[in-house]
Amino acid sequence: MAQTVPPIMRPITARAADNGIYIGVYLCVLVLATGFSATVPLAGLLVWGGSLFLPVFMYRLLRKSNISADGGLGFAELWAEGIASFFLGTLFPALLVYGLLRFVAPTFIADTLAGAIEYFEAQGTAEWDAWAENMRGILAGSRMPTAVDVAARLISFNIVVGTVLSMVTAVIVKVAGRRFGSFGRFDNN
Repeated sequence: MAQTVPPIMRPITARAADNGIYIGVYLCVLVLATGFSATVPLAGLLVWGGSLFLPVFMYRLLRKSNISADGGLGFAELWAEGIASFFLGTLFPALLVYGLLRFVAPTFIADTLAGAIEYFEAQGTAEWDAWAENMRGILAGSRMPTAVDVAARLISFNIVVGTVLSMVTAVIVKVAGRRFGSFGRFDNN
């Protein structure tokens, strides 16, 4: 009788580091598209499409890990891998945002606020004028976010979103693995 050898599993940190590179590049593309969307409307579509595709992208990464373990990863391990992947992956776009806002386009936030003020004033209602006045206060005061503020908030936001997304994705990976057999692979056996 032949014995089956359990698969050699890479540690969660190694899998998360690999996934983090992919997620980091993905998020960098979204960051750049977000910046360009102020002047290139088509970039806004890329942001929307990329944001909507992110759960599918995350599913594929976690599914790949589960398949390589022959379905042996539990929910908690898949979830932890997703969280660690997002934590490592969010460092790339945070550095990109910091560099862009600090050195390449230091007036980006102020210019965006000025454009929003013009838009709000053009609406001609009291509510929109109140929004414009609030924005003027931000622009004139010392309440403008710095490049470090934006990068830190981006890290926090991505980790929170990644935690929730990884939880939902881990459940789907486990359910799909049980439902379709072979942990998502469509074998001929």
